[in-house]
Amino acid sequence: MCAEPLISVVLPCLNEEKSLPGCLQEIKSTCETAGLRYEIVVADNLSTDKSAEIARQFGARVATVTRRGYGACVQGGLSAAEGDILVFGDADGSYPFSEIPNLVAPIVQDKADLVLGNRLNNKLQKGAMPFLNHYLGTPVLSAVLRWIHHIPVYDCNGGLRALRKTAWQKLDLRQPGMEYASEMLIEAAKKHLRYQEVNIGLRQTDANRQPHLRPWRDGWRHLKIIVKGKF
Repeated sequence: MCAEPLISVVLPCLNEEKSLPGCLQEIKSTCETAGLRYEIVVADNLSTDKSAEIARQFGARVATVTRRGYGACVQGGLSAAEGDILVFGDADGSYPFSEIPNLVAPIVQDKADLVLGNRLNNKLQKGAMPFLNHYLGTPVLSAVLRWIHHIPVYDCNGGLRALRKTAWQKLDLRQPGMEYASEMLIEAAKKHLRYQEVNIGLRQTDANRQPHLRPWRDGWRHLKIIVKGKF
């Protein structure tokens, strides 16, 4: 990898015109302050609001993804990215993109191929994660992943991640929904990628925002892909 790798920050986006400007500004400020070479790719999942227009105003490239779903949107954005290191995180304002330098550091230092931001720590803002997700869903699914697939994951649903582009190209990722997050970890284990987690914060989103996550439905899909990935 070159001394100054290009970092592509990919934002999967579906009608996030209210929170998107703050995310884009935080990414730009963080990367420029840290002296990182970067690009921003907004993977727009057929938004009906001004998300795509806002992205272009901030100098981001817009990759239109027609297949619906979180996984399909992330995969479409990563496919359009040109960087040596790929970073992706939600455009809802919950993730602190100020953590990008810490997230990519293990990859730049050639200590990891995939780095996940772990939200389950004392940086978590009160009320940022539903009680059941925090204390039941995510810890249980992470434990099952550790047990079955032997990857040292403790926040399998963390949505702020960084990975080497050459590593991503080795992964056979197909899931269009939220279970894409678990599929990536399963494939990383199969391909023997070097994996690390770094502690990050998590912020509350706008109370009036319609969430895309459906906890019970998506949790069940995660569990099925975790078991299916082994057997």
